[in-house]
Amino acid sequence: MLLYEMLNGYCDKDPKSQALLYMGKSISYGAMFAAIDEAAAKLSAIVKEGDVVTVCMPNTPECVYCFYAINRLGAIAHMVHPLAPLNQLKKFMAGAKSKLLITLSINLDKYGPLAADYPIISIHPALSLSPILRALFDVKVKPYKGDMTNIIRYDGMPVGALPEKPVRDGGTTGVYLHSGGTGGEPKIIELSDDSVNSLARRGAEALETSDVKDKYMLAALPMFHGFGLTMCIHSILIHGGVSVLMPKFDPKLCVKLIKKNKLHFIIGVPSLFRALLKQKGFCGKALRNIYLAFVGGDCAPQDLLDEFNGRMESVGATGRLYEGYGLTETVTVCAVNNNGHNRRGSMGYMLSDLKAVIVEPDGTAPLPVGTKGEIAIGGDTLMIGYLDNPQENARVFFETNGERYVRTGDYGYMDSDGYLYFIQRLKRIIKISGISVYPKEIETSMLEMSGVTGACAVEYKADGKTRIALYYTGEQHDAGEIRSKVEADLSRYAVPTIVERIDAIPMTPVMKADTIALTARAEERAEKNK
Repeated sequence: MLLYEMLNGYCDKDPKSQALLYMGKSISYGAMFAAIDEAAAKLSAIVKEGDVVTVCMPNTPECVYCFYAINRLGAIAHMVHPLAPLNQLKKFMAGAKSKLLITLSINLDKYGPLAADYPIISIHPALSLSPILRALFDVKVKPYKGDMTNIIRYDGMPVGALPEKPVRDGGTTGVYLHSGGTGGEPKIIELSDDSVNSLARRGAEALETSDVKDKYMLAALPMFHGFGLTMCIHSILIHGGVSVLMPKFDPKLCVKLIKKNKLHFIIGVPSLFRALLKQKGFCGKALRNIYLAFVGGDCAPQDLLDEFNGRMESVGATGRLYEGYGLTETVTVCAVNNNGHNRRGSMGYMLSDLKAVIVEPDGTAPLPVGTKGEIAIGGDTLMIGYLDNPQENARVFFETNGERYVRTGDYGYMDSDGYLYFIQRLKRIIKISGISVYPKEIETSMLEMSGVTGACAVEYKADGKTRIALYYTGEQHDAGEIRSKVEADLSRYAVPTIVERIDAIPMTPVMKADTIALTARAEERAEKNK
């Protein structure tokens, strides 16, 4: 079943109910679907079944419309970070064999040169808002004045005849997403319609409710992010809820929405929740309007969970912030903690009919309960594979007990009750004098220090030896004090050689700590200090 058809299944039942909330504007399911069909009719003159279309946009209504319109035409939606540098986007589009770029008009100064190779459809950021608001936007952000050759304005495109829906197998590729690339060259992940739909169906299970009609989900995670695409958009919409589109996360606006009882589910990365906690208005009885919150995209420090949940508990709110586990290769989330079942320190319990086994790295035989090893995931949400990468596909997929699994590259274990625990990325395990050191443990130790808001430990080479660099954000601390704490908490092998406070942890396009950039920074510093 197409993603479009899955969404249509709900719209046909209640087209008048609210689907999207964008900058104060409410958009019904019926209006949203009419806009999707209009987008498909516009794109049909250019886009044919099987084509790849790159969508490089933040979360606006038109991003939603174009995503489902591409699917309606039987094409593949290639979702890319809207802040990607020009050369990176050019590389991504070539790798995906893309035919067309859809982006915001404010990006044309950056992406305009791509028009020499691809048609570009330009969409005004405030197109869904009133003419007055669009005019005010144009006062603040001057329209693009460059060469418009091969650049098409979306609002000026003719609406053609909507073609017949394609008949394609649900296992056919529907979406391209990018891996984080923290362990090497980024890869393009092929996801089928069926895999995305399968996870979206489980959305109500993760949220612990079968009725999300008129319930509001924050959609600040962009649609190039699997968690944002599947949970914040597709899952909440197919279950009849409201997706609160936010092109750029605004903690003050979030507080206002919470107080208006228009934000019941919040999904975000750790920095989003830290920003919320810093808001003076994030307090009081209004927090009782929050049903559940989930943190993903990167590991959440326990102090963040405790602070958020302590704030909720202090006002009698029942909602809590929980951590889950997932990866783009499984359309993101596959295990969650929630109010019904949770365990401190764990990634949660596997969603129904999804399985996790622990194996030796590069092994296939499941290890006994409680044994640490590589996490592998099985079920109907697995990716088709990495695009044009048969060697890597042969490495990550394996069968055991008649079921297909994908290796996650993560080191962890499962307890006897079925809770999953994440310890460390396998590629990030550092060997010092033959001893395994886990950067996550170093980061946890650092985050326990007062005023520290972020931490990332990386391996680097100096004089042919493996060393550790620790970068952190927040309040300044004495490097000797930090080293003493790490040694006391862990071991002398875990003590970092470089300790440096920085303004912000650099992030990859999918919002994970950019360990490659930090390793390069450490090696550059070591070279200068020779």
